[in-house]
Amino acid sequence: MPNDTLSKHLFHWDKHPLPWQMRVRVAYYIAQALDHCNTENRRIYHDLNAYRVLFDEDGDPRLSSFGLIKNSRDGKSYSTNLAYTPPEFMHTGRVIPESVIYSYGTVLLDLLSGKHIPASHALDLIRGKNMLLIMDSSLEGQYANEDATKLVELASKCLQFEASDRPNSKFLLSAVEPLQTQKEVPSHVLMGITKATQVLPTMLSPLGKACVNMDLTAVHDILLKTGYKDEEGAENELSFQEWTQQVQEMLNTKKFGDIAFGERFQKCY
Repeated sequence: MPNDTLSKHLFHWDKHPLPWQMRVRVAYYIAQALDHCNTENRRIYHDLNAYRVLFDEDGDPRLSSFGLIKNSRDGKSYSTNLAYTPPEFMHTGRVIPESVIYSYGTVLLDLLSGKHIPASHALDLIRGKNMLLIMDSSLEGQYANEDATKLVELASKCLQFEASDRPNSKFLLSAVEPLQTQKEVPSHVLMGITKATQVLPTMLSPLGKACVNMDLTAVHDILLKTGYKDEEGAENELSFQEWTQQVQEMLNTKKFGDIAFGERFQKCY
């Protein structure tokens, strides 16, 4: 994915912190992904964390497939960071579907605080109603306190010691979805990143560039310059087919030439 990980944007940002509405969007997209895993009977997603969330070319958050490598019935593997490990893994050495919800709670803490907060410490702050000590100071209060409180409460539910006390993925979706107030704003705009645009290879000929851009007017002008004439009737259809074949042959020749040039260049260096 071209736009790095959630960890990068939360903990190692350069110009500006991840905006609040983008954090809410990340929380919702992860909940969607986990609910999809449940639907596909892949209820165990191994070691859900901020490094597992990637951003695509549009800036939309995506859940990495790395957590799906192991069979969903195999709950033996998990993070070695004990501060973020589900309690049941500490006692039995195994994870269960509810362990994924616990991990989701730790990701919510990351989104809220902009840093790693051990779950036990966060729960102490929540019980003491010290929500401001959890919130990321770099946000400078640019969020609705009510919405932040709801996410803190959701994190608290996810981090319950007893697995049976944690909510399911459907509950996560219903809790986060109403907090999205800028659905119409593209993710790359919220994140303040430039959406990747197609870059044409510098080795393409004018005809090649026209074809890549699907610029039929430019293609037509180039054909006219090489001797093609617009004529009516069946002969024109046959002539156009011939020209199309010639264009394809030219593009193929150019493609193979570019490949050969690249291989030659790599050998030289």
